[in-house]
Parts: sequence; C-alpha cells; structure tokens
Amino acid sequence: MSLRWGLLGFGEAGRVIGGAVAAAGADLLVHDRLLADPDRGPAVRAAITAAGATVADDVAALADREVVLSLVTPATAVAAATGFATHAGEGLLYVDLNSTEPTAKLEVAAALAGVRVVDGVMTGGGITLDGAAIPISLAGPDAAEAVGLLAGLGFNASVVGSEVGAAAALKMLRSVVVKGMEGLWVEALLAARELDVVEPLIAMVEETLDRYPTRDFATMLVTTHVAHAGRRAVEVRMARDTVAGTGVPPLLSSGLVQRHELSARGLAAAGHEPGALPPSLTAALEVLRSMPG
Repeated sequence: MSLRWGLLGFGEAGRVIGGAVAAAGADLLVHDRLLADPDRGPAVRAAITAAGATVADDVAALADREVVLSLVTPATAVAAATGFATHAGEGLLYVDLNSTEPTAKLEVAAALAGVRVVDGVMTGGGITLDGAAIPISLAGPDAAEAVGLLAGLGFNASVVGSEVGAAAALKMLRSVVVKGMEGLWVEALLAARELDVVEPLIAMVEETLDRYPTRDFATMLVTTHVAHAGRRAVEVRMARDTVAGTGVPPLLSSGLVQRHELSARGLAAAGHEPGALPPSLTAALEVLRSMPG
C-alpha cells in the first residue's frame, strides 16, 4: 500500500516539489495558509488540484499522513512546525526542506518532540529544474529512510549528516562560497567598469578558473594560502585600494584583507615557515585551525 504524503506550503518551491510527488503517483494532501485568504486562496486551491494533489483546508487534516514535507517560507518554518505539532501522528516522518539556518532546524525538531524530524535542503539548480531532479540533501537519525522514500518517487536525495542541522549548515556554508563569489564578481566588475577593463578581467579570471576542476582549485587556493598568506596580505591591500580608488565601496575586498592578515599573524606566531606548502587540503586546514588566536 502506498504511503500517505502531506505537504505544508504550496508556494513556488512547494509547487515544484509537490507537483513531482503527485506526478509520481503518491497520495498527496496539501495545506497552505493562503487557502484561508479570500483573495489569494482560490488560485492556490486551483493550483493544488491542477497538480494532482488534494486540498487540506485545515492543517489538522494532515493528521493521518505518514510523511509530511514542509516547504513554507523560511521565516514561518518554525511556526508551521509548531502549528502542526498537535496534529502529528505517531511515527510520522517530518521532512523540513526549508532554507533556514541550523538553529531553526533544531527549533523545528524541538517543536515536534516525539516526531521523527529530518533536516533537508535543496541545492544545485534552483526550482527552475524538474522537481525530481533537484538535489536534496538530508540529515538526521531518520535521514536514510527519508532518502529511500524520496528516491522511490524518483527524487535525487542523499544523506549528508547524522544530526538535524547538518544539512542546513552545509547549505549555509555553500552560500559562503557561492554568494561570496557573487559578491566578489559584483565588486570587481563594478570597479572594472570604471576602468573600462570588464572584458579583459573576465578573460583573465576565466583562463585561471578553466585550468582546474573545482576540488583541485579549492585545494590549490587553501594550501597556497598557508604558504603565502603574508605576501598575499600585501597584495590584497593593494587590491582593496584599487577598488576604493574607482569609487566602488571595497566591502568584500576589505574582508579579504582581514582574512589574509589574520592568517599571516597566526602563521607567524605558530612559527610556520613562509613558502612551506602543506601536502594536502586536510593538512592545510589543520594548520589554519591550530593557529594561535
């Protein structure tokens, strides 16, 4: 007998994931708080029905569900869990797929005491992809079961941690890298525009990036950072001043100066020999982690 699935939230992400769940033939019951809105409710109701799911006007209707996915807005993730808590059935698997920080995932788990909560995040291509193709990372004691159930519907899911909050942390750290690159490109290209060197800059960075697979690039940057943080601290100060000289606020460039100067001071205090290259990424991270504060 097929499982009874529930979905909290039928916004942009909820429609993509919920649509994929329903398309896989699952018995899906959907509740969205906007159903009670006289102006916006009818459109939400029609969208749920069009996706092949059943409308739940009251969250209490999800009491008989065996798996519930939460895809509300990040700001309401904890409140949604709290509101559903009194209706959660025994043995329920609650998969929180909201893009929130690890502490919010732990608050959801606390609100649903006695429920098997799985921390989940979606990454990789945004919700423009087919719902089943979106990479889903899951964490928590029951993450493996959730992966199996989602995989059974054709989803691309994997376990990334044994504790609730690990998946959320992974996505936040991914954002440090991806959104960090976004900010760096914005800052550098705005300054480049003032100097009329946008295309040459893109070509120069492109040539560097195209030399390495991502894993090798990360390893190269971090290991050489340990070897050359002192010298590079001087370079990034000049880079910051170049950006500032164009009239573009050097927000990220200033952060780079702080990062390099911190490493340079710590490595010097630890007696690390300038130019000495760690043999691996793991070794480099251990050197940086062990620096005096």
